[in-house]
Amino acid sequence: MKNSLKAAIAVSGLFIAGTAMAMPASAAGWMLWEGQDEVSPRVIYTDMADKAGAMLACNPEGQLLAMLTMEPVSIPDVMKLNAPYHRGSDSKVSVGDGEATEVTFRYTPARKTLESTSHMIGATVYNSAVTGETLKVETRHEGTVETTLPAPDATFKAFAKTCRDLREAASK
Repeated sequence: MKNSLKAAIAVSGLFIAGTAMAMPASAAGWMLWEGQDEVSPRVIYTDMADKAGAMLACNPEGQLLAMLTMEPVSIPDVMKLNAPYHRGSDSKVSVGDGEATEVTFRYTPARKTLESTSHMIGATVYNSAVTGETLKVETRHEGTVETTLPAPDATFKAFAKTCRDLREAASK
């Protein structure tokens, strides 16, 4: 289980190795990645049947990482797919009516996912959940995804506390 956590927060973004816990497609809210401690999770995700989803992780320094799906899929299922090829994707990210930020994601065609190890992008995804505003990502070649993430729940709040605690410990 520790290997799943290490893989989830590796520099490569959020490639999860090994078997993932399957969740029902109708699950709502934020969920723990397999093997995560409920009190101090470092990887959480959404699994919405009708919207594109997100995965958030925090590295050992408490910096946020994010992965977004381009369509409604089960994140644990999509992470099981063999996907050795990825490429950069020039994109614009915005929340609600806010100004778009130009970024480069790592796009994995076999999974139809966008990944970022940038704390700024992770924080943007995180903040879209906190504010309840629509997250929009416009890519140059892969299309546009718009989603509204679930509101913060107990799992999300435990994740937020874990990341904050890790940031504070890293700054000492």
